[in-house]
Amino acid sequence: MGVIDKIAIDLSTKLGDKLQKSIEEKAVLRYGLFILIHTLIAIILTILTGILTGMTLEIIIISITGAWFKRYTGGVHATTPERCLAIGLILSLILSMLCRYLVDSVNLNYIMLVGVFIIINFYYVINKKCPIPSKNKPLKKESTRKKLRKKAVILINSYTVLVISLYIMYILTNLNVIKTIIVSCILGIVLQITALTEKGSSFISLLDRSFNIF
Repeated sequence: MGVIDKIAIDLSTKLGDKLQKSIEEKAVLRYGLFILIHTLIAIILTILTGILTGMTLEIIIISITGAWFKRYTGGVHATTPERCLAIGLILSLILSMLCRYLVDSVNLNYIMLVGVFIIINFYYVINKKCPIPSKNKPLKKESTRKKLRKKAVILINSYTVLVISLYIMYILTNLNVIKTIIVSCILGIVLQITALTEKGSSFISLLDRSFNIF
């Protein structure tokens, strides 16, 4: 059990006892506290890492995009919430550095061509595989799976419209910040689509096991 889990259990138990809640209500409270604490820590660490590396915009967009899609598409999870945060941060940082290189060195037209291929591939993965269950989220009900799949499609539709709109804006203004946002969005999608593949899952599991050294 991770530290965040322990904190959520401790707080939910104390609050539940004080408010005279049932066991079921305490469980709901625990889950809500866990999500809140986990999200706050993720936001703080992401922003701090962005400030320290000078890549705040890139890492925030990549992290949010990857996390948002994971919510609906599922995929592999680390063994503890802390490791999940660390792995997500490491991968987002690596992709942020790649984003900086692409923005500085590669024509956006070429990036968009690759981006179109990535988005089309993601549509295929969503319709054929998603949502992918995990130990923490079995997703046995077909109604739940269809609901999540539909939300994933709506989200990728929204990102497609966003990227195209930003591309048009970039053509009109030639602002580098717009190019950065476009590339960050595409790399955020890459982060999640990679995590849904066997090799991507294996790599994340390898990173997870590497923390056993410490």
